[in-house]
Amino acid sequence: MKIIITGGSGLIGETLSHLLEDNGHVVSHLRRLQSNNQSGKKDLTSKKNIFWSNPEILNGADAVIHLAGANVAKPWTKRYKQEILNSRTEGTSALIDACLACDNPPKQVISASGIGYYPESLHVELNEDHAMGDTFLAQVCVAWEKSLQRPFPLPFQVSIVRTGLVLSNKSKIVQAAQSQFLLSGMVGSVGSHENMWSWIHIHDLCNLYIALAEQKLSPGTYNGVSPNPCTQGEFGKAYEKFPSLHLPWYLAGWKLQWWIAKGLNRLIRKLNIQLRPIIPAWVMKFAWGERSAIALTNQKVTTNKTLDQGFCYQYPTIESALQQLQSHPKV
Repeated sequence: MKIIITGGSGLIGETLSHLLEDNGHVVSHLRRLQSNNQSGKKDLTSKKNIFWSNPEILNGADAVIHLAGANVAKPWTKRYKQEILNSRTEGTSALIDACLACDNPPKQVISASGIGYYPESLHVELNEDHAMGDTFLAQVCVAWEKSLQRPFPLPFQVSIVRTGLVLSNKSKIVQAAQSQFLLSGMVGSVGSHENMWSWIHIHDLCNLYIALAEQKLSPGTYNGVSPNPCTQGEFGKAYEKFPSLHLPWYLAGWKLQWWIAKGLNRLIRKLNIQLRPIIPAWVMKFAWGERSAIALTNQKVTTNKTLDQGFCYQYPTIESALQQLQSHPKV
């Protein structure tokens, strides 16, 4: 199959490209124009160009997987919030227009979105039919998904993957846990140990995209999360059980600190100490403002739709996911 990826240099895009090629597919990356001046239109609010430099590769594609978008982890200034929104809405609209302009349009477009679409702090399970939330991220996700639509039937199928917290040795969430463990021999929480995290191992997420591209799943909207969400406290305890440290040679001195941290953790477990540090929610809100919603996430998102169609998760539990990352430093 001929598969085109946007955002191919990102965390998910890079891993997905390798897995697709391992499966025998031909993968190409749709690239942004380097300068707004190269386009007849300009996005004056964004540093990152939203227009595509090589749209001709879309012609005859079996699937287009759309992952491109500005990083939401950076500080949310008023200008950068606009960039987060524009990079997804304008970029997605430009992609759909480019597909429509093809003599032989792609057979399907599979776009990322986020579980930020849903409300926070609800003691209910959130499926794909649940109403949207009222946060900035919810507004972004709704606008992002609407950008895939047109007032007329499209000549290709459209699917959406609402992605949760992605676990990889390169992801912020795992690196933050690594830093905490390295300094104290334990992993704490932000806001509350009981906050629910809907996470997914990066290989399971990529396999979900591949299943859609290969039409092993019906086109539609899916939650890109594990079938077993966990609390922050459960994540921390699982990381302590399967800690991972993969340092380049020039940081070898940290290995002594890592040895000390593992010794501290063994002592903590031997003494059956259950308490773990918590950064209060008000501290995160003061430090990060509106962006603190990322760290304080509390959602229980379901995967019944994928499970009902026979999709198999390689790493369905938080312990199995972190154990795999511990033994595979390049993942």
